[in-house]
Amino acid sequence: MATLDSTIGDSVVTRVSDNVDVPIRSLYSIQPIVLIFLRRFGCQLCRAYALKLSNELHPLLKKNNIGFIGVGLERLGVEEFQNGNYFSGDLYIDQGKKAYQILGLPYLGWLKGITEVFSRSTKTWNDETKKMGVQGNLKGDGFQLGATYVVGPNNGKVWLAHPQKD
Repeated sequence: MATLDSTIGDSVVTRVSDNVDVPIRSLYSIQPIVLIFLRRFGCQLCRAYALKLSNELHPLLKKNNIGFIGVGLERLGVEEFQNGNYFSGDLYIDQGKKAYQILGLPYLGWLKGITEVFSRSTKTWNDETKKMGVQGNLKGDGFQLGATYVVGPNNGKVWLAHPQKD
């Protein structure tokens, strides 16, 4: 993937703050962004990841005029996510997971999803989230994986792509 314009630039997401639909292209049109596709808002691991980035990375991004954007795949749990102050950037919803699908972000399904719960990496992250005091729930689609992208302005050149594998 060379640019987001060539893949998901025309895809529309809904801004949580005012419920307005915007093309993803508008998120990176004037400044670079860190774009995080979250698994789900109730996910304990996603909450911990969002909180860690909000505390450690967002101040540096803000200082350098770099946007910090989170995208969820459903509205379920977004209020709790916001009220828990897990993410300090702007939040959007990708209704129907269109961008997730175009980007080819893996969907685990039941069998792989259940086995991943017992993987070493999940256990490590669970231990970390407990230390952070972050809790979650099992509401919503827990089988869709996410990704983190660092995207340049104008045509959305992808400077860094980190899709989740598990």
